[in-house]
Amino acid sequence: MRNKYAVITGFMGQIQDRFATYGVDRSFEQMVQTASTVKGCSGLEVVYPQQVQDPVKAKQILDNYGMGVAALNVNVKGEPKWAYGSVSSPDAAVRREAVEYMKTGLDFAAELGCNKVTIAFLNDGNDYPFELDYERAFNDTVDCIREAAAYRKDVKLSLEYKLSEPRMHCLLGNAGKMAFLCEKTGMDNVGVTLDTGHALQSLEVLSDSLSFLSTTGRLFHVHVNDNYRNWDWDMVPGTVNFWEFVEFCIYLKKTGYSEWITADVFPQRHDAVRIMEKTFEWMDYMFDIADAVIADGKLFDMLNQQCDAFEVMDYVRSFLK
Repeated sequence: MRNKYAVITGFMGQIQDRFATYGVDRSFEQMVQTASTVKGCSGLEVVYPQQVQDPVKAKQILDNYGMGVAALNVNVKGEPKWAYGSVSSPDAAVRREAVEYMKTGLDFAAELGCNKVTIAFLNDGNDYPFELDYERAFNDTVDCIREAAAYRKDVKLSLEYKLSEPRMHCLLGNAGKMAFLCEKTGMDNVGVTLDTGHALQSLEVLSDSLSFLSTTGRLFHVHVNDNYRNWDWDMVPGTVNFWEFVEFCIYLKKTGYSEWITADVFPQRHDAVRIMEKTFEWMDYMFDIADAVIADGKLFDMLNQQCDAFEVMDYVRSFLK
């Protein structure tokens, strides 16, 4: 495969939304085995601590099924202790535990051979006015991330932003604020996970956010999924915002992104293997269009000559087959 595609291990097992349970309850090894049957998938993004407590054993299981590791996803949102935040919690003991989670994740990632931790601080934020000391929360977040990143400079710490959920207002809700936070840490191994669904929910232009983060040198990881911009529905990429994803694939090529692309797609009522295969099929189709457009070599000349938008779109449309 020309792209390194991965799935998040948990999507191969039992999943839940607010109202219903889907999928099959599987052990970690069973989830890895199921993922190994997905056409086009060559790796997994595994979750600590819910799925991986012993990195040596986990690595052996992954190797047995010929699966690489895209990243270790450290979960500081799924347990009751994180209900009022992790790195921004007003409780110093909770912040300390979040830092220890990150440090352990960095060690585990190194043992798994992926050298990348991705983490989303989704309980860090507020629901109501007068619920958070925003200045204190942001500064504590910077301090905690700086400490964790300094612990292992040989492993990347990739931070995932989101507008809302489970908090109504996540503290780190857009690409610009996240890039600024990375700079504030002063650590070169702190960067950003660009989740396309989160960017869409934040009303960002995918290719703009991608190019911006790439220019800052802080683009470390990519999750792909689609939605209607009103919620993070985690749908197959390109099924809703097709043209934005074609453009996104073009800019992934233009910026030289060559890291893993993780399918962060929620199977719900669909078979998990089929939905992940469709994700990679759609991505490959859009990458084929991107390759043809880039090989033709006219697009960016047209853009920089301020051609009519429909002339440019008709040009790109000519490559669809």
